[in-house]
Amino acid sequence: MPDQAESLRQLLREEHPTVSKRSGNMRLIAVASGKGGVGKSNISLNLGLMLAKEGMRIAILDGDFGFANIDILLGVRPHYSLLDVLEGHISLQQALTRGPHDLAFISGGAKLITDMQAHSLYGAKLTEELLLIEDQFERVYIDFGAGFGPFTAELMGLCDELLLITTPEPTALADAYALLKMVKNTITLPPVFLLINRAVNVVAGMDAGRKLSRVAEQFLQTQIEVIGYVLEDPAVQRAVSKQTPFVLLEPHSLATRCLMQITKNVREDSFRPIAPELEKTRGLQGFLNRFLPFRR
Repeated sequence: MPDQAESLRQLLREEHPTVSKRSGNMRLIAVASGKGGVGKSNISLNLGLMLAKEGMRIAILDGDFGFANIDILLGVRPHYSLLDVLEGHISLQQALTRGPHDLAFISGGAKLITDMQAHSLYGAKLTEELLLIEDQFERVYIDFGAGFGPFTAELMGLCDELLLITTPEPTALADAYALLKMVKNTITLPPVFLLINRAVNVVAGMDAGRKLSRVAEQFLQTQIEVIGYVLEDPAVQRAVSKQTPFVLLEPHSLATRCLMQITKNVREDSFRPIAPELEKTRGLQGFLNRFLPFRR
């Protein structure tokens, strides 16, 4: 897409001459699922809150346009959406809303993106906005809608990691595998981490993780690292009904305790440097290397 790349080069040169000197260590994590109803957004929000509580600087971007619900789960009505940012009405930094533990988040907006040309333009715009806030956050989670489409591919190509969320049900596992296959056939697949949600017990969660890891390695030559399991817990539904994250409403619940272990796993991984060969091609650093040859 030379027009997109050249436009963004010129924009960065003229309006933000210092942005090409990338110094931040922000990681972009795509959060995705093969099908709806697996609790992806709920896990994204509660995991973000747990990490923020631990002192990490976290932001969540709700990328499920038309069906955004991070704000609903929080019981907060923000003034701006991510779509407002992508359409140039306001900067990402100005549009971010602060939640509990200083978690930054932004809703996706109520309008579906149907214009195919807009996918590329929005991807370039979001890249620019992310570059401008990379020194402010350690991790930015982009919570995509279920499934896979052109805009998801455009933004997922920016991400350093893919957090895949599924339940142990055979249909959910099959759809998670199908999503991995589509992503790998479309973009360079980033490191994949798997979280099993709503497992009836640890054994069921471990079994689901092994099954998906096995078929991904056998048929896609892709390794998956399981970062944990969240067990079935009625506290989650009670929290959704009250529009309060379950880690806040019921901090001693089973689901919260599960997420505490996952948070520990994520924090330990956050200090692991990105492999040099991946750093050159993935994420915002990869974008700069590909599209900003004037960078020094």
